[in-house]
Amino acid sequence: MRSKVSNTVQTESSIAAETEVQTPQRQSFKQTLMGWLQLDSFGGRLFWMIMVGALTGVGGMAFLFSEMVKYQAEDQVRSTLDGQVNAIASVTEAAETLANSLGISATTLHERQAQYADTYRELTLQLFERRPQFVVGLGLGQRENGLIVDQSWLFPYYWVDAAENESTPSQTSIRYEDFADNEGEFYPDGDRYRDYFLPQTSVWTEPYQTDINQLLTYYVPLFASDGRWLGTTLVDVDSQYLSDLLDQPVFRQMGNFTLLTRSGQIIADPANPENNLKSYNDIPKLQAIWPQVSLNDTGFLEGETGYWAYANVPDQDWVVIGYVPYAAVFNRIALITSAATALMIALLSTAIVLAIRSLNRRLRPVLNQCNQLAKTDSTLLAQWDTQDELNQLSLAFFNMLEQLNLREETIRRHEREIQKETLHADQVSERFTELTALLDQLASEQQTLARKIQQRMTNVTDDAQSLDIQVDAINTLGRALDGDLRRIPTHSTEILTLVEQQVESLNNVLAKDAALTNTKQLKALVNHLSNNIVTLKAIERRWPDIEGLQKQTGKITQTSQVALSESRSMLDTVQAIGPMLSKIEQISTRLYQQARAFDVES
Repeated sequence: MRSKVSNTVQTESSIAAETEVQTPQRQSFKQTLMGWLQLDSFGGRLFWMIMVGALTGVGGMAFLFSEMVKYQAEDQVRSTLDGQVNAIASVTEAAETLANSLGISATTLHERQAQYADTYRELTLQLFERRPQFVVGLGLGQRENGLIVDQSWLFPYYWVDAAENESTPSQTSIRYEDFADNEGEFYPDGDRYRDYFLPQTSVWTEPYQTDINQLLTYYVPLFASDGRWLGTTLVDVDSQYLSDLLDQPVFRQMGNFTLLTRSGQIIADPANPENNLKSYNDIPKLQAIWPQVSLNDTGFLEGETGYWAYANVPDQDWVVIGYVPYAAVFNRIALITSAATALMIALLSTAIVLAIRSLNRRLRPVLNQCNQLAKTDSTLLAQWDTQDELNQLSLAFFNMLEQLNLREETIRRHEREIQKETLHADQVSERFTELTALLDQLASEQQTLARKIQQRMTNVTDDAQSLDIQVDAINTLGRALDGDLRRIPTHSTEILTLVEQQVESLNNVLAKDAALTNTKQLKALVNHLSNNIVTLKAIERRWPDIEGLQKQTGKITQTSQVALSESRSMLDTVQAIGPMLSKIEQISTRLYQQARAFDVES
């Protein structure tokens, strides 16, 4: 149980920690987004410029589409209006035809001397029974002694009792009334006779209200063949039928039609059935445009809340007006435009936000460096915080450009100094070239001299080796001579003669070998030996001592050994000089190559 509680606490703490982590991130994102949308930011300016341009384009397209829809709506409204006008005209034509038919039939009966009132009543009833649906009354009223000569007044009138609410009037719903029976209304005494009978003209009355409904009446005068006025027929039309006929939308299930007389009295208004027997002044929207309506023509007007189309009913003083609210015309355009605008804003916002984020990621390192540059420049720092990213970049760029110009001037100054130094370096280079040539010549001479030294050393080595051989021979000869001297008797002439012969042989050897002749010590030794022989001869004559001769021979041997050791030392010296000459040649070669490389670089 405790583990479950601890796990729950840990889970809640982790969720709280994640929420705390997410909240600053969301706040940072909101702050960044709000920063982009501000006009002092490049992203905000870019966003609003693109959005304003896009919205302007969408608005222009919406305006064009609205104009197109307006023209389409005008054509459709005019077409619908023409249909309503034709429907109203068909009603009036049918009513007028019925009234004319009754008048013609009554005139015919009069011409045939029909003098019975029942005949005219039956005629009126038969025509009323075959009436159109919208006809609710039919009557025939004669002038005094008009149709029936023997009867002063006649006015049979049939009408439908609408109180029974029958959809299909039957014979029982037809009511009859005789306005000439002196009971109730006696028509010669009424306004009807004075206003519509006596003028002897065909006329539609203004709408009027009865106890049951609102009616329109059409009066047609009857004339005999001689032109004498016989009376008048009338047809009552239910204006509710006209209202039902006009009760349909004008455009896209919106709008309404209104039927008015030329004087502006409302005949039928399906939208406001309570406005019976009222005029256009009782409709505020219609009151504003009524002065612009031409009662002799058709037209299309723009009101404050919608469009108004009007047309006259042929051969009538009536006008049918159709009203279409702007919403019916532009709601669909507004919906499409709003959806397209919302989609466009969403797509453009996403694209712009991504583009700005990508641009900021690329500009941020540059701006950071520029910001560091601004912190080091007091003039730039004063303008930095009031500018957007591009202006900051522009300020930093021109500041760096100014610094580059200053540095370029410094570089030019250094270039002039470098040119001077280069000229001096060229002079030094020329001198160094001369030195290099001299070093080249000296190195060549040194190489030649080294080769000669090496050749001489080779020759000296060979001579030293030959000398070594000869000295070995002399040593051998000395040792042999010493032995012989030891064996010869003292003051022996034969021995002296033998020594003299050996000395001569040595002189011959020295004469033959030029290398041994060149050795000063050897020459001195030979000369010393010759002098000793001469001395021995002199002594021989005076009987010299043999022991002295032996001593002299020992000295010759010692001297030859010294010469041999000195020749070997000279050979060692020559062999030691060889590597030193090789090193000297290598050093001179390197010095020459470095001089050449420096000459090429300079």
